[in-house]
Amino acid sequence: MPVDTRREPPAYKYIRPEDKRAYVEWCEPHIAVFNPVPTSPLYHYTTGSGLIEIIKSGELWATQLRCLNDASEMLYPIELLLAEIHEKLDTPLSDDVRFLLTTTEDKLRKPQLEARGWFVACFSEDNDDLSQWRAYGGGEGGYAIGFNSLHLRKLGNQFMFLGKVEYDTTKHKAFMADLLNQTIVFFLDGLQKRRAPSKEEWISEFLPCWANFVVTFSPFIKHPKFQGEREWRLVYHFQDEEFPRMRYLQRNSMMTQHVPLQLMMQNSKPRLPLTGIVVGPCRHKEVSLISVGDLLTTYNYSVADVPLYITEIPYRTV
Repeated sequence: MPVDTRREPPAYKYIRPEDKRAYVEWCEPHIAVFNPVPTSPLYHYTTGSGLIEIIKSGELWATQLRCLNDASEMLYPIELLLAEIHEKLDTPLSDDVRFLLTTTEDKLRKPQLEARGWFVACFSEDNDDLSQWRAYGGGEGGYAIGFNSLHLRKLGNQFMFLGKVEYDTTKHKAFMADLLNQTIVFFLDGLQKRRAPSKEEWISEFLPCWANFVVTFSPFIKHPKFQGEREWRLVYHFQDEEFPRMRYLQRNSMMTQHVPLQLMMQNSKPRLPLTGIVVGPCRHKEVSLISVGDLLTTYNYSVADVPLYITEIPYRTV
């Protein structure tokens, strides 16, 4: 799982390498939980124009976190952590722990929606889901593109990570409780080791550094109302030098930012690890099926290797 170090200064003033190693060691078992081995293809729902661009370019666009369809989902993990903080504040605490919790609460209540460094490409385990045809396929004329999920998982490195979204509120609470408890442990450890001249100076450096490690979990924690999407996410950590590759789209309500992801290469050109394409509900499904086959042939994909399917959902229900 990537760690957001893009805005780190060349060297922290108080945080030591051994502190960072301890932070990573805490993250590793949680990373394993969010990174199970997928057992079937994963599907990316898109419009017809989206499909054409994806096949033509050989790249899949990842969307900046704040530009997702429901931006409120970014706030959901924050609300969960705030709830844990409030529970903890109602118990007897040392002055140092109370200082940490109140400072953290204040910062969480003023969330920075900047999050420029984080982009996500979204997938579903389902290849023919009515709600997703409506939400992401444009209602009519949408497509579900199947991707080799094991190939996506193998892309995992410090900049890219495939994870399964968790919707279980019991697991959410357990994770947030563990996160908060460990935040306290690491903060007190720094105080005990006199990492900084004062707790104010220590917290000003500790909290941003620690947040860089744990923020990567947030895209995989979603409200249970979304559980029908059975979502996986490929999270990408954007690097400043890649600005020339940034793409922009004007939507009804905002301008969105995207980064084209190169998932594999063939003959020095971007290539997609496709497993199939589903033609969504529309009035002329058979015609669209033929056109998609020709689109694949035009860009050197074999229909024998990328089978095509027609949705089982009647157009009238969309």
